[in-house]
Amino acid sequence: MKKLLLLLVVVGSLLISGIGSADFSLEKNRIKKIMLSFSQLSVKENSNYITLEIEGANSILIKKDYYVVPTCIETFTFPFGTEIKSIRCIPKNIHRRIITKELMIAPQPVPIDQTSLNRGNQMATNPTAIDTWYEYSIGTGIYGNERNVFVKIQVFPIQYHPSKNTIEWAENVEIEIKYKEPEELQTFNSEYSFIILAPSDYSDELKNLVEHKNNRGIPTKLVTLDEIYNGDYFAVQGRDDAEKIKYFIKNAIEEWGTSFVLLVGGSETFPVRKVNTVYTFVSDLYYADIYNGTGSFCSWDFNGNNKFGEYNKDGVDLYPDVYLGRLACVNESEVTTCVNKIINYEANKAYEQEWFTCLVVCGGDTLAPPLYSHSKMDEGEIVNQAIIDIMTGFSPNKIWASNGRLSGDDPSGVEEINNALNAGCGFVDFSGEGNTFGWATHPHNDSDTWLPTPSPGGYFKSNVPNLTNGDKLPIIVIGACKTHEFDEDSDCFGWAFLKNPNGGGIASFGTTTYAVDDYDMAPNTLTSKFEVSMFKAYKQEGAITIGEMWSKAIAIYIYPEMDRWDFLTLEEWQPFGDPSLAIAEQSQPPEKPETPQGPKLGKVNKEYIYTTSTTDPDGDKIYYMFDWGDGTYSGWIGPYASGDTAEVGHKWSKWGSYEIRAKAKDEHGMQSEWSDPLPMIMPKIFSFDIWHILEIINEWFEQIIGRNILPRLYL
Repeated sequence: MKKLLLLLVVVGSLLISGIGSADFSLEKNRIKKIMLSFSQLSVKENSNYITLEIEGANSILIKKDYYVVPTCIETFTFPFGTEIKSIRCIPKNIHRRIITKELMIAPQPVPIDQTSLNRGNQMATNPTAIDTWYEYSIGTGIYGNERNVFVKIQVFPIQYHPSKNTIEWAENVEIEIKYKEPEELQTFNSEYSFIILAPSDYSDELKNLVEHKNNRGIPTKLVTLDEIYNGDYFAVQGRDDAEKIKYFIKNAIEEWGTSFVLLVGGSETFPVRKVNTVYTFVSDLYYADIYNGTGSFCSWDFNGNNKFGEYNKDGVDLYPDVYLGRLACVNESEVTTCVNKIINYEANKAYEQEWFTCLVVCGGDTLAPPLYSHSKMDEGEIVNQAIIDIMTGFSPNKIWASNGRLSGDDPSGVEEINNALNAGCGFVDFSGEGNTFGWATHPHNDSDTWLPTPSPGGYFKSNVPNLTNGDKLPIIVIGACKTHEFDEDSDCFGWAFLKNPNGGGIASFGTTTYAVDDYDMAPNTLTSKFEVSMFKAYKQEGAITIGEMWSKAIAIYIYPEMDRWDFLTLEEWQPFGDPSLAIAEQSQPPEKPETPQGPKLGKVNKEYIYTTSTTDPDGDKIYYMFDWGDGTYSGWIGPYASGDTAEVGHKWSKWGSYEIRAKAKDEHGMQSEWSDPLPMIMPKIFSFDIWHILEIINEWFEQIIGRNILPRLYL
């Protein structure tokens, strides 16, 4: 009776409060509920098919041989060890509608390279329509400072019935998760949060890195491969050296509280695990994905056939359980170079420097006709732009085929890239085609022409030693084939940036086999989706280390019922760099700045002064950046004390209407949202410069009566 009364009280309170999301319990069993809302169904007709959009969806189902439909993916996290009892989604307020054409069909994924034999837009002859309102998956992994159980639920608010030429859509879908938390939350010791695993030959060169990390308050231990194989710390388990290392990492998590793992050495000196998903290739995700969805050790070979990471056969949940990276060094000199770069990067707090907020993006027409005959978009530039839109507060430097900067003679496209990196930037994105020795792209609809210039066209690993950017080291993301295939080429393109002692990069991410994408679907699928997810992990999910950026990108990408192409994509992305490397600092961002104050009407080529201010919750010093609405930015100015007013001037060179906005960042690099805009108008009347005429009249009056008759004008 008491339990019934308690239930009635809980339910009653929820109904009275009108909460759309709830989490309540009966003893150890708990229920989490959330209500999703969908509206504004949009049906857009093409010459051959229909596409659907609906407000409330946050993703698109793009899967080979399926009709393309909007979806909503929700992620729920629970303490490690939580048992998920049941999941259900209940559609409500269902509407029906007749449509006149069939929906768009997802195309066949294609490798982003020039050797693929079949590049046609292979549409399914008998496509599949989603016949369920939802799907879900369960996994375990690390996120922030905790290990969690992840529940991913993909809701399909629109159901398509091709035989009846109808669709159904739900205004609301209620999600209900029943779960049981563990009796005791699992905790781990915190003896060594960071372990460095390396051949003994590199021990001397790594001592400075161990000392540096310990001095930064990160308990760090160097463990040699011989110590792992000899069982110096934990009993040896595993069928081969790679599995022995993976079991060692598992023991380090559970006995030492390890969260960060750095592998040091190329494929000749540090074992690699080759996996079998579509292709056979190296995947360091094998070393990071320690547990399966139930929290048990995951060998990546559930069926015991010695083929690892197979799609739908080996129980792989793909969520990293540690933050992991590799320094693919082949000698002591490369180890020393990487150690020095890491120490200097963190000592200088690179993420607080003004140059860090520059974002360099390089792209063109990746899947260009006539080779890719069905492609209609410039995929590389579209992916670049999606990243620019995510990275608010960063000044974009677009080196594109469409703006001519990849195809010039003086400077050449290669020189444009080198100049941009040498000037300093926090991040670089290359989106296009690639291989172990470089990256390239094409002009619009011209697969026969390779960029960047000069001929033969491409940015090669032989160009990387010419980078002399010193300590201004970017994080580099490369959406292209095989740029990080270090087992086939120990001096691969992605590694060339880290081994450069005079500059290059501090970390890089790319693929170890063929990158794949779908025609005209960028950036919503496969390689382009993961490429964009890397930047979402940093900017939207608050990654503050290299390892977090990679791990959170994987967590962002995962969705229920992924196909083998998704598995390929997640398994092939290789992280080069120190996973514990600080790329931001734990801090609360400043509050949204006030709307800029200053003139709202003006004339071209005359400077006007604008001000704004905000406060920082932590009392940190604040820097400001103004977006002038004409494609230019002020750069970061400051520092200012929290609450003080910032002032800066700007000249516009063209007539028109502009919106001025301001953004703030604290001394740790944490950025606010943009302020509300201030409108600014540069009028032009009957093709005459009215301001110029007024100034002439004013000068005439000054000569006659000795004073200025034009006051400073504000609206």
